Amino acid sequence: MTFVAAEVKGLFTSEGEPLENCTPSDSDCFRLSIRAYVGPWGSEAAESFDFYVCTPKWLEQECEKRGFIVGRHYLITNSFDAAQIRALITKLIQRFQRSNWPEVAQKVARFGYWEFEDLRESA
Repeated sequence: MTFVAAEVKGLFTSEGEPLENCTPSDSDCFRLSIRAYVGPWGSEAAESFDFYVCTPKWLEQECEKRGFIVGRHYLITNSFDAAQIRALITKLIQRFQRSNWPEVAQKVARFGYWEFEDLRESA
């Protein structure tokens, strides 16, 4: 049986800047929107998966302000380190292998919001 593996093709901020070009004003208290382009290993094809990367301090401040936070698609780190964030997202994503790409994408979507996550096929 042949398996399809996930590959990270790129990581960018919501403004389209490479992750490594980002510098939050407070590296210990931030929330950053990251878009990962992911596709089948060895292919040029890619789909987007969105993550929020934030710190516990940011979560605490937001909880005090709003009373709660819905936590799906959040990755929590102690401070901003682009290399560490890249390594974590890459490690999470590239461990998935399934018999086809849609099955792989559904696994990746447990961590990041998949651009096709809410798409329903019409009858």
